[in-house]
Amino acid sequence: MRVLLIEDDALTAKGIETLLKKEGVVVDTTSFGQYGLEVGKIYDYDGIILDLMLPDIDGLEVIKKLRAANIKTPVIVLSGLSQCEDKVQCLDIGADDYITKPFDGNELVSRIQAVVRRSKGHADPVIKIGRMTVNLQSRRVEVDGNVLHLTGKEYSILELLCLRKGVTLTKD
Repeated sequence: MRVLLIEDDALTAKGIETLLKKEGVVVDTTSFGQYGLEVGKIYDYDGIILDLMLPDIDGLEVIKKLRAANIKTPVIVLSGLSQCEDKVQCLDIGADDYITKPFDGNELVSRIQAVVRRSKGHADPVIKIGRMTVNLQSRRVEVDGNVLHLTGKEYSILELLCLRKGVTLTKD
């Protein structure tokens, strides 16, 4: 899984990056909304984690511009703004989820996985392809009931291929 993190607080960004990398997620990080917007339009991310209060452009504008450019990548908003109106506004303009700061790392990981799974057409964390079963939650792969022992890189590639079944992928 590949995620774009747009977060201007260096400590928070580093913590999220470390957490996601432990889960085998490839993370590209920026602290600027405009740069994140451009990168989000160019590269095919599985998800975008977005802070609302950025130094150069408001996070709401980032969401609006992504959706106006027909970018369907799921966006999870991470914000210190906890008012119901803020959450509703973000969801109404195209965010897929909203998490208030401070947050639990396990919850963040689970929400990212759930949103990405659903965006790829998989409501269940278990994907069956032929004789192979891939459990996205436990990161376990079985063929005919026998567990495959894969390296982190092998699993990441297999997960990517399973989530994008039927889609031509670039080398990147």
